[in-house]
Amino acid sequence: MSKNSRRKRATRPWQHPEAMRDISDLLAGGLGPSADDDLELPGYEVRRIDGERSLKSYVCPECGNTIPEGEAHVVVWPEQDGDLRRHWHRHCWRIEVRRSSNAS
Repeated sequence: MSKNSRRKRATRPWQHPEAMRDISDLLAGGLGPSADDDLELPGYEVRRIDGERSLKSYVCPECGNTIPEGEAHVVVWPEQDGDLRRHWHRHCWRIEVRRSSNAS
C-alpha cells in the first residue's frame, strides 16, 4: 500500500472524531419530517413491517432479491385492491416512490 492511499483513507469523513459524535438526537426522530414520509405514494396503502414481525421470506418486486425472514420491510398495495399486496425492501420502495413522483 502506498503512502498516498493511506493519506486518502485518513481523510474519509467517518474517520474523523467529530463524525463519530453522539447521533441519538438524530435517531430519536424528533427533528424534521418523519423518516417514513418518503414511503407514501398517493393511491397506495403502505404498512411497515418490523423485523420481529417478519416471519417469512419474500421476493421484492423491484430488485428481485429475497427479503429474508426477520428483516424489516414494507407491504404495499393499491388502495382498492388488497389482493395485489406486495412486500418490498424499504429502499426499493423509496426508489419507486421517487420514480413515480418525478413522472407526475
